[in-house]
Amino acid sequence: MPVTAPVVRRELAATGTVTDWKLRRDYTQVALGVVIPTPEDHDTEAFGGFGVDCVTRAWANHLLRPGAVLAGWAAAAVYGLRPDWCDSAPVLLLCQGTSSRSTRSTVAARHPLRPVIRPLTVTPDIRYPSGRFPRLRVVAPEAAAAHCLWTILTGRHTWWVHDVPGMTREEVRAVQFLDAFCQCTWVTRAQILEQTRGKVDRGVMEHLLALADDGAQSPMETVLRLIVRDLLPQPFRWQSQIRVDLTPGASSEWSPRTLPDLGHEELKLAIYYDGAYHDAAGQTDVDFDQFHALRDLGWEVLRFNKESIRSPGAVRERVLNAIVRALTRVASPQSG
Repeated sequence: MPVTAPVVRRELAATGTVTDWKLRRDYTQVALGVVIPTPEDHDTEAFGGFGVDCVTRAWANHLLRPGAVLAGWAAAAVYGLRPDWCDSAPVLLLCQGTSSRSTRSTVAARHPLRPVIRPLTVTPDIRYPSGRFPRLRVVAPEAAAAHCLWTILTGRHTWWVHDVPGMTREEVRAVQFLDAFCQCTWVTRAQILEQTRGKVDRGVMEHLLALADDGAQSPMETVLRLIVRDLLPQPFRWQSQIRVDLTPGASSEWSPRTLPDLGHEELKLAIYYDGAYHDAAGQTDVDFDQFHALRDLGWEVLRFNKESIRSPGAVRERVLNAIVRALTRVASPQSG
């Protein structure tokens, strides 16, 4: 969550602690008449053209419309959705009055200080998840998710994704969102399915929910899982974040272990996505040691990064070859 809370400009000026000259020079407007100290290296074109993150903009609009209900991507951000997808989306408020402005993110960004308004026709299930602004009214997480999914699948909100064979980019984004949102909230698949009724075709939603896995630790892990989703023969199924003890049978209560991002315990298949963290000093040595420890235990180990995943066909071929070797080993009389 942001560290700096926005303040109403006229209220800050009324304190007498900040001159009008300083307000103009050192403060940035994040909603009409609401400011924050200008961040270092501030870029007005950042965050999809909105200039500041979505939570800060949500807080700012709450100061202007304390009775409004926060919805959509801003609500998802307040609930803790970590990827920066929310930051390039507009603030959506439900309140009395008529609709104003487009929910299409690129269109809304033309007027970054103004929220999208939709009429509050029925009283929604309201939560108060913000510690900084405890009176901030927010729709339930499943309602926020439903709106986000609708904007994803209709192309109103986008971000760059890798190509995944057999899936549209909208579908890939939707599964990435489901993975991430189910991790940061207690929302269930049944709740999302119910809330998307009338917004997303039920068959489409059931298909996407079947592809989701809240064990994924990053959007790129989601992409890797989707690329190889159909390669395991029945009845085997991929498992996320499986724990593997590297010294099985050790007398100590603690033993070295690893958590492959994707794999199968019975087949002894372990697949990792190596993000930027794995380039850090010392981490490559850890990864190297884990690789050989797993190989000593009879595991097939594959590691991919942002470059290798750009070629999904090559990824699928490597994984399929590993699956064939694993199945052969399991079927062999000497496998035990």
